[in-house]
Amino acid sequence: MTQPYNGMRKGISLVEMTIAVILFALLSTVAMLYYKNLFNIDLTSKKARIAALMDQGYQLSGAYDVFQAQMGYSPSLTDLSEFNATNVLILRRLPNDIREMTSVGWELNTTTPVGRPAFLFPIDLNGTTYNSLGDDDLYCAIYNHEINKTVELNTSNHAVDYGDMVTNYARYGDSFCFSESNGTTGYKHWIAVVK
Repeated sequence: MTQPYNGMRKGISLVEMTIAVILFALLSTVAMLYYKNLFNIDLTSKKARIAALMDQGYQLSGAYDVFQAQMGYSPSLTDLSEFNATNVLILRRLPNDIREMTSVGWELNTTTPVGRPAFLFPIDLNGTTYNSLGDDDLYCAIYNHEINKTVELNTSNHAVDYGDMVTNYARYGDSFCFSESNGTTGYKHWIAVVK
């Protein structure tokens, strides 16, 4: 007859050790992913600003369509004041400028090179007309990447010239970021939402 084992065992089993290693690896992976997301907060905040900007562009595009249906003609004022005029009141208020990206804000351009009106948002973060390689370029790169995920987003080495309005309209469709050269000192970038 065998007696039950009543003593304390010494050491750990292979199964217990394997479970501990797996749990340690899982926790390390989660911690590394969290650290990587926490580490690049600057890029995440830029993406959030671009998402807000895209939302504003779509709202303005919708307001343009409602204005045409309600009034029977297209809006003509570049400062967008027709959208919240008391006789129209399509928008309660105009979109807030994203001060980290621009000094001016949205405008309506009725004569564009693509032959259709467009809402334009100048990316002039520093308040300068033309900017060398910097945050303005990165915002343009992020916007085009968000519109078309096949466009590579390289945050450390992005080009300064994103192409003109006609080229990008053919490439991306109704919403894109394009560049305008002043000929000597650099490029100014614009977000466009074409009607």
